[in-house]
Amino acid sequence: MDLGRINIIGCGRAAGSLARLWVEAGSVCIGDVINRTFESAERAVTRTGAGHAVTAVSSMSRAEYWLIGANDDRIEDLAELLADSVTGLERSVVFHLAGRFGLEVLEPLAKTGACLAALHPVRSLTDAKLTVEEFRGTACVAEGSSAALDRLQPLITSIGGSWLPVDSINRGLYHASVSIVSNITKAVAWKAQKWQQKAGLPAATAATVTHQLLQSTMVDLARAGAKKTITGPVVRGDTSTIEAHLGAIRHSHPEDIDVYRVLARTVLELAQERGDLDEETLQRFQSLFRN
Repeated sequence: MDLGRINIIGCGRAAGSLARLWVEAGSVCIGDVINRTFESAERAVTRTGAGHAVTAVSSMSRAEYWLIGANDDRIEDLAELLADSVTGLERSVVFHLAGRFGLEVLEPLAKTGACLAALHPVRSLTDAKLTVEEFRGTACVAEGSSAALDRLQPLITSIGGSWLPVDSINRGLYHASVSIVSNITKAVAWKAQKWQQKAGLPAATAATVTHQLLQSTMVDLARAGAKKTITGPVVRGDTSTIEAHLGAIRHSHPEDIDVYRVLARTVLELAQERGDLDEETLQRFQSLFRN
Protein backbone atom coordinates (compact mmCIF):
# COMPACT_ATOMS: atom_id res chain seq x y z
CA MET A 1 0.00 0.00 0.00
CA ASP A 2 1.37 3.40 -0.99
CA LEU A 3 -0.77 6.28 0.23
CA GLY A 4 1.68 8.94 -0.84
CA ARG A 5 3.87 11.26 1.14
CA ILE A 6 3.53 12.81 4.61
CA ASN A 7 5.37 15.87 5.92
CA ILE A 8 5.70 16.37 9.67
CA ILE A 9 5.81 19.71 11.46
CA GLY A 10 6.89 18.91 15.02
CA CYS A 11 8.16 15.34 15.11
CA GLY A 12 8.23 14.62 18.84
CA ARG A 13 7.31 11.45 20.68
CA ALA A 14 3.78 11.00 19.38
CA ALA A 15 4.38 12.02 15.77
CA GLY A 16 7.68 10.14 15.76
CA SER A 17 6.03 6.96 17.03
CA LEU A 18 3.42 7.10 14.27
CA ALA A 19 6.08 7.84 11.66
CA ARG A 20 8.03 4.75 12.67
CA LEU A 21 4.86 2.67 12.44
CA TRP A 22 4.17 3.97 8.93
CA VAL A 23 7.73 3.14 7.94
CA GLU A 24 7.31 -0.38 9.32
CA ALA A 25 4.01 -0.84 7.50
CA GLY A 26 5.32 0.70 4.29
CA SER A 27 2.04 2.54 3.84
CA VAL A 28 3.26 6.10 3.37
CA CYS A 29 6.53 7.81 2.52
CA ILE A 30 7.94 10.08 5.23
CA GLY A 31 8.80 13.35 3.51
CA ASP A 32 10.12 16.53 5.08
CA VAL A 33 10.47 16.90 8.85
CA ILE A 34 10.87 20.14 10.75
CA ASN A 35 11.36 20.74 14.48
CA ARG A 36 12.31 23.79 16.53
CA THR A 37 15.95 23.24 15.55
CA PHE A 38 17.55 21.55 12.56
CA GLU A 39 19.51 19.28 14.91
CA SER A 40 16.28 18.10 16.53
CA ALA A 41 14.76 17.41 13.11
CA GLU A 42 17.84 15.40 12.13
CA ARG A 43 17.55 13.32 15.30
CA ALA A 44 13.86 12.70 14.55
CA VAL A 45 14.72 11.52 11.04
CA THR A 46 17.39 9.20 12.45
CA ARG A 47 14.97 7.71 14.99
CA THR A 48 12.28 7.29 12.36
CA GLY A 49 14.61 5.78 9.80
CA ALA A 50 13.14 7.90 7.03
CA GLY A 51 12.45 11.48 6.02
CA HIS A 52 14.42 14.63 5.27
CA ALA A 53 15.19 17.29 7.86
CA VAL A 54 14.54 20.88 6.80
CA THR A 55 14.95 24.29 8.41
CA ALA A 56 11.86 26.17 7.23
CA VAL A 57 8.21 25.34 6.61
CA SER A 58 8.38 27.33 3.39
CA SER A 59 10.99 24.92 2.02
CA MET A 60 8.89 21.80 2.58
CA SER A 61 7.89 19.87 -0.54
CA ARG A 62 4.34 19.04 -1.52
CA ALA A 63 2.70 16.09 0.19
CA GLU A 64 -0.61 14.27 0.35
CA TYR A 65 -0.58 14.46 4.16
CA TRP A 66 0.67 17.03 6.65
CA LEU A 67 0.94 16.15 10.34
CA ILE A 68 1.28 18.99 12.84
CA GLY A 69 2.70 17.05 15.77
CA ALA A 70 3.93 19.95 17.90
CA ASN A 71 2.83 20.76 21.45
CA ASP A 72 -0.83 21.70 21.83
CA ASP A 73 -0.21 25.40 22.40
CA ARG A 74 1.74 25.73 19.13
CA ILE A 75 -0.68 24.02 16.75
CA GLU A 76 -2.72 27.06 15.74
CA ASP A 77 0.37 29.21 15.13
CA LEU A 78 1.93 26.46 13.04
CA ALA A 79 -1.29 26.02 11.08
CA GLU A 80 -1.19 29.72 10.27
CA LEU A 81 2.49 29.49 9.33
CA LEU A 82 1.77 26.55 7.04
CA ALA A 83 -1.13 28.36 5.40
CA ASP A 84 0.99 31.45 4.76
CA SER A 85 4.19 29.65 3.71
CA VAL A 86 3.18 26.75 1.46
CA THR A 87 1.15 26.75 -1.74
CA GLY A 88 -0.61 23.79 -3.31
CA LEU A 89 -2.31 22.51 -0.16
CA GLU A 90 -5.59 21.94 -2.01
CA ARG A 91 -6.91 18.48 -1.16
CA SER A 92 -3.92 17.71 1.05
CA VAL A 93 -4.95 16.28 4.42
CA VAL A 94 -3.68 18.37 7.34
CA PHE A 95 -4.21 16.94 10.82
CA HIS A 96 -3.00 17.21 14.41
CA LEU A 97 -2.81 14.76 17.34
CA ALA A 98 -4.02 16.89 20.26
CA GLY A 99 -6.87 15.29 22.18
CA ARG A 100 -7.94 18.60 23.69
CA PHE A 101 -8.55 20.31 20.34
CA GLY A 102 -10.83 19.73 17.39
CA LEU A 103 -10.68 21.53 14.06
CA GLU A 104 -10.70 25.05 15.51
CA VAL A 105 -6.91 25.21 15.79
CA LEU A 106 -6.60 24.40 12.08
CA GLU A 107 -8.95 27.22 11.08
CA PRO A 108 -6.12 29.28 9.49
CA LEU A 109 -5.84 26.51 6.88
CA ALA A 110 -9.48 26.69 5.81
CA LYS A 111 -8.63 29.26 3.12
CA THR A 112 -6.12 26.90 1.48
CA GLY A 113 -8.59 24.23 0.44
CA ALA A 114 -6.84 21.60 2.56
CA CYS A 115 -8.86 18.76 4.10
CA LEU A 116 -8.68 19.18 7.88
CA ALA A 117 -8.83 16.60 10.66
CA ALA A 118 -8.06 16.05 14.34
CA LEU A 119 -6.71 12.59 15.17
CA HIS A 120 -6.21 11.29 18.71
CA PRO A 121 -4.66 7.82 19.15
CA VAL A 122 -5.87 6.80 22.60
CA ARG A 123 -2.65 5.40 24.00
CA SER A 124 0.67 6.63 25.26
CA LEU A 125 3.00 7.12 22.29
CA THR A 126 6.35 7.30 24.05
CA ASP A 127 7.99 3.97 23.18
CA ALA A 128 10.61 4.30 20.46
CA LYS A 129 10.30 0.56 19.82
CA LEU A 130 6.51 0.45 19.46
CA THR A 131 5.57 -1.99 16.68
CA VAL A 132 2.54 -2.28 14.43
CA GLU A 133 1.58 -5.47 16.25
CA GLU A 134 1.64 -3.64 19.60
CA PHE A 135 -0.30 -0.70 18.18
CA ARG A 136 -2.93 -2.98 16.66
CA GLY A 137 -6.41 -2.30 18.04
CA THR A 138 -5.52 1.14 19.43
CA ALA A 139 -8.58 3.39 19.36
CA CYS A 140 -7.98 6.38 17.09
CA VAL A 141 -10.64 9.06 17.61
CA ALA A 142 -10.97 11.18 14.48
CA GLU A 143 -12.92 14.34 13.69
CA GLY A 144 -12.90 16.18 10.40
CA SER A 145 -14.40 16.73 6.99
CA SER A 146 -15.62 13.66 5.14
CA ALA A 147 -12.88 14.17 2.56
CA ALA A 148 -10.21 14.27 5.26
CA LEU A 149 -11.53 11.24 7.14
CA ASP A 150 -11.92 9.15 3.98
CA ARG A 151 -8.24 9.62 3.23
CA LEU A 152 -6.96 9.51 6.80
CA GLN A 153 -8.67 6.23 7.67
CA PRO A 154 -6.42 4.00 5.49
CA LEU A 155 -3.38 5.72 6.97
CA ILE A 156 -4.51 4.55 10.42
CA THR A 157 -5.83 1.11 9.51
CA SER A 158 -2.55 0.39 7.70
CA ILE A 159 -0.83 0.35 11.11
CA GLY A 160 -3.61 -1.57 12.86
CA GLY A 161 -5.43 1.34 14.46
CA SER A 162 -9.12 1.03 15.32
CA TRP A 163 -10.87 3.85 13.44
CA LEU A 164 -13.40 5.78 15.55
CA PRO A 165 -14.84 8.81 13.72
CA VAL A 166 -16.82 11.28 15.84
CA ASP A 167 -18.77 14.47 15.30
CA SER A 168 -17.86 17.60 17.23
CA ILE A 169 -17.43 16.72 20.92
CA ASN A 170 -16.67 18.52 24.18
CA ARG A 171 -12.90 18.30 23.80
CA GLY A 172 -12.04 19.55 27.28
CA LEU A 173 -14.18 16.92 28.98
CA TYR A 174 -13.10 14.19 26.55
CA HIS A 175 -9.42 14.92 27.08
CA ALA A 176 -9.84 15.07 30.86
CA SER A 177 -11.50 11.65 30.75
CA VAL A 178 -8.73 9.94 28.82
CA SER A 179 -6.10 11.66 30.96
CA ILE A 180 -7.71 10.15 34.06
CA VAL A 181 -7.58 6.68 32.54
CA SER A 182 -3.99 6.99 31.35
CA ASN A 183 -1.88 9.59 33.12
CA ILE A 184 -3.68 9.71 36.45
CA THR A 185 -3.81 5.91 36.63
CA LYS A 186 -0.02 5.89 36.26
CA ALA A 187 0.32 8.56 38.93
CA VAL A 188 -1.94 6.63 41.31
CA ALA A 189 0.09 3.45 40.67
CA TRP A 190 3.28 5.36 41.47
CA LYS A 191 1.71 6.71 44.65
CA ALA A 192 0.54 3.22 45.66
CA GLN A 193 4.07 1.87 45.27
CA LYS A 194 5.37 4.65 47.52
CA TRP A 195 2.87 3.61 50.20
CA GLN A 196 3.80 -0.06 49.81
CA GLN A 197 7.48 0.72 50.22
CA LYS A 198 6.71 2.79 53.32
CA ALA A 199 4.78 -0.22 54.61
CA GLY A 200 7.92 -2.35 54.25
CA LEU A 201 7.77 -3.92 50.79
CA PRO A 202 10.96 -3.84 48.70
CA ALA A 203 10.65 -1.60 45.64
CA ALA A 204 10.69 -4.54 43.21
CA THR A 205 7.99 -6.35 45.16
CA ALA A 206 5.85 -3.21 45.29
CA ALA A 207 6.18 -2.84 41.53
CA THR A 208 5.15 -6.47 40.98
CA VAL A 209 2.14 -6.19 43.28
CA THR A 210 0.98 -2.99 41.61
CA HIS A 211 1.46 -4.27 38.06
CA GLN A 212 -0.40 -7.51 38.77
CA LEU A 213 -3.30 -5.60 40.33
CA LEU A 214 -3.47 -3.31 37.32
CA GLN A 215 -3.42 -6.25 34.93
CA SER A 216 -6.23 -8.07 36.73
CA THR A 217 -8.19 -4.82 36.90
CA MET A 218 -7.88 -4.38 33.13
CA VAL A 219 -9.13 -7.94 32.63
CA ASP A 220 -12.14 -7.21 34.84
CA LEU A 221 -12.93 -4.00 32.99
CA ALA A 222 -12.73 -5.71 29.61
CA ARG A 223 -14.80 -8.65 30.81
CA ALA A 224 -17.67 -6.94 32.60
CA GLY A 225 -16.96 -3.25 33.28
CA ALA A 226 -16.35 -1.32 36.50
CA LYS A 227 -19.88 -1.45 37.87
CA LYS A 228 -20.05 -5.25 37.94
CA THR A 229 -16.52 -5.94 39.10
CA ILE A 230 -15.75 -3.26 41.72
CA THR A 231 -14.75 -4.82 45.05
CA GLY A 232 -13.23 -3.75 48.35
CA PRO A 233 -14.21 -2.37 51.75
CA VAL A 234 -16.43 0.46 50.46
CA VAL A 235 -18.57 -1.90 48.40
CA ARG A 236 -18.78 -4.28 51.39
CA GLY A 237 -19.78 -1.45 53.72
CA ASP A 238 -16.69 -2.11 55.85
CA THR A 239 -16.24 1.24 57.58
CA SER A 240 -13.74 -0.08 60.13
CA THR A 241 -11.27 -1.06 57.38
CA ILE A 242 -11.61 2.38 55.80
CA GLU A 243 -10.97 3.98 59.20
CA ALA A 244 -7.82 1.87 59.47
CA HIS A 245 -6.72 2.99 56.00
CA LEU A 246 -7.21 6.64 56.88
CA GLY A 247 -5.36 6.22 60.16
CA ALA A 248 -2.38 4.55 58.49
CA ILE A 249 -2.16 7.19 55.75
CA ARG A 250 -2.55 10.03 58.25
CA HIS A 251 0.35 8.57 60.23
CA SER A 252 2.77 7.75 57.39
CA HIS A 253 1.76 10.06 54.52
CA PRO A 254 -0.44 12.84 55.96
CA GLU A 255 0.02 14.90 52.79
CA ASP A 256 -1.82 12.15 50.86
CA ILE A 257 -4.95 11.89 52.98
CA ASP A 258 -6.99 13.99 50.55
CA VAL A 259 -5.80 11.86 47.62
CA TYR A 260 -7.29 8.78 49.28
CA ARG A 261 -10.51 10.58 50.19
CA VAL A 262 -11.11 11.93 46.69
CA LEU A 263 -10.53 8.53 45.07
CA ALA A 264 -12.61 6.77 47.72
CA ARG A 265 -15.52 9.13 47.09
CA THR A 266 -15.53 7.96 43.49
CA VAL A 267 -15.68 4.34 44.65
CA LEU A 268 -18.52 5.34 46.97
CA GLU A 269 -20.38 6.91 44.04
CA LEU A 270 -20.08 3.64 42.13
CA ALA A 271 -21.25 1.62 45.15
CA GLN A 272 -24.26 3.94 45.46
CA GLU A 273 -25.13 3.41 41.81
CA ARG A 274 -25.05 -0.34 42.39
CA GLY A 275 -27.25 -0.02 45.46
CA ASP A 276 -24.79 -1.84 47.72
CA LEU A 277 -25.08 0.37 50.81
CA ASP A 278 -27.82 1.15 53.29
CA GLU A 279 -28.40 4.78 54.24
CA GLU A 280 -26.60 4.59 57.58
CA THR A 281 -23.45 3.10 56.06
CA LEU A 282 -23.56 5.57 53.20
CA GLN A 283 -23.68 8.51 55.59
CA ARG A 284 -20.83 7.06 57.64
CA PHE A 285 -18.65 6.80 54.54
CA GLN A 286 -19.59 10.31 53.44
CA SER A 287 -18.44 11.59 56.82
CA LEU A 288 -15.15 9.69 56.59
CA PHE A 289 -14.41 10.95 53.08
CA ARG A 290 -15.29 14.57 53.77
CA ASN A 291 -12.26 16.88 53.53
